[in-house]
Amino acid sequence: MTSRIPTGIPELDAVLRGGLLARRLHLLEGRPGSGKTTIGMRFLIAGVAQQKTCLYVTLSETEEELQGTAESHGWTLTGIELFAPDLVSPHEYGEQTIMLPSDAELSRLIDTIATRVETSKAELVVIDSMAEIRLLAHDSSHYRRQIIALRDRLARAGATVLLLDDLTSINHEYELQSAVHAAITLEQREQPYGAVRRVLKIVKLRGGDYQSGTHDFAIEKSEILVFPSLIAEEHRRDYSPAALTSGVAGLDDIMGGGIMDGTSTMIIGPTGVGKTTMALQYALSAVHHGGKAAYFVLDEAELTLRSRMIDRFAFDGANGDHNGLLISRINPSRISAGAFVWKVRRRVEDDKVRVVIIDSINSYLTLIREERTLQLQMNELFCYLANMGVIAIIVGAHSAPLDTTREPDALSIITDNIISLSYVEDGSVIKQAVSVLKKRHGPHSRDIRSFRLVEEGFTVGARLTRSADVAGQTDGQ
Repeated sequence: MTSRIPTGIPELDAVLRGGLLARRLHLLEGRPGSGKTTIGMRFLIAGVAQQKTCLYVTLSETEEELQGTAESHGWTLTGIELFAPDLVSPHEYGEQTIMLPSDAELSRLIDTIATRVETSKAELVVIDSMAEIRLLAHDSSHYRRQIIALRDRLARAGATVLLLDDLTSINHEYELQSAVHAAITLEQREQPYGAVRRVLKIVKLRGGDYQSGTHDFAIEKSEILVFPSLIAEEHRRDYSPAALTSGVAGLDDIMGGGIMDGTSTMIIGPTGVGKTTMALQYALSAVHHGGKAAYFVLDEAELTLRSRMIDRFAFDGANGDHNGLLISRINPSRISAGAFVWKVRRRVEDDKVRVVIIDSINSYLTLIREERTLQLQMNELFCYLANMGVIAIIVGAHSAPLDTTREPDALSIITDNIISLSYVEDGSVIKQAVSVLKKRHGPHSRDIRSFRLVEEGFTVGARLTRSADVAGQTDGQ
């Protein structure tokens, strides 16, 4: 079995099932600005840390420019040999009668690069970029033959090589992808508003296993973060299911005792009706019983949420993290869906939370609306949380009859429980009501109960029996 070389990016190594193939030729391709040079540098910096001999062959940037790029990330290229071969001028081969000048240039450049790798005994090599080499080839077949020659020489030298290609060729074909052992494609996707979404995918990994599909990634000042797409079946832990009660007698009564571990619950209703307050009640109940809860806030400022906790629940302190309630403010315009799911996973796997709350699903839609895969992604997330024994609570703004053909109501099909909050009319007064529309695991009451927000949180009162109240509640669902 071929050994693996770490890339210096742990999550990318996870996608590659261990890293790049040792002593093989790899292609990293993407449009300018997609992150190829940054990943190439990170690969060699990690190699230096492992006491590998590293060589960076630059054909498109000067050594000074590369040093500047590294410094912008807070990195140093110390220990990495930088080599910038001179490109041969066409007139130097003007006397050729068999080979075209460009063919001679390409052959000499390939030989120069291979010779430098051999003489330096480099173990890890980055060649940046193949676009400069392609310009010297008069056709794709000649270019491919030269790449195969380079591949064979570098393989004999025992080097693990990463070729960078910026896809700027007008008639770009698949010469490189077919000639190398592995290919990784980087892509930038512009959004209507907010940050550009970066994704990568493994196109091929000859003789090696890898995680297929697209994976979001981000380039930050000092690191590259890859967010492997979630495969729920790969994650599971043993747990003994128990019911989490809210601590509010009326709500626990109509819920049939509480929410079971490993299930998902939607709290739906119009704006201002009390959905966030109810979700917080379950979170604080988990903390009260010695567990932890992760609250992902997408609709309001974290400070506002903490203030509401202090005012309404007499919460003891502005820093919920020290009390088992882990609050994360998520900006939907600056984060990808993959990055968000990764944050959820870190709370589950690193912090061992019992409850995960997303407030609200309407804002989460802005992360993945362009992909039209809300139900698939959420089903995978729910399955993952169920496998890990975690309770998922999803808050959704909703003011019309449920329509399971439209988002976010379509999620009601895959969630285990649905709690509905609504406004009802009582003469000239607007009041609130609560009911449980669905509970897969165990019985629940079908009563429509009065719901009232109070200073300490909320109360659930008597069953609504007046026809006007029931009609008003039904119309609001």
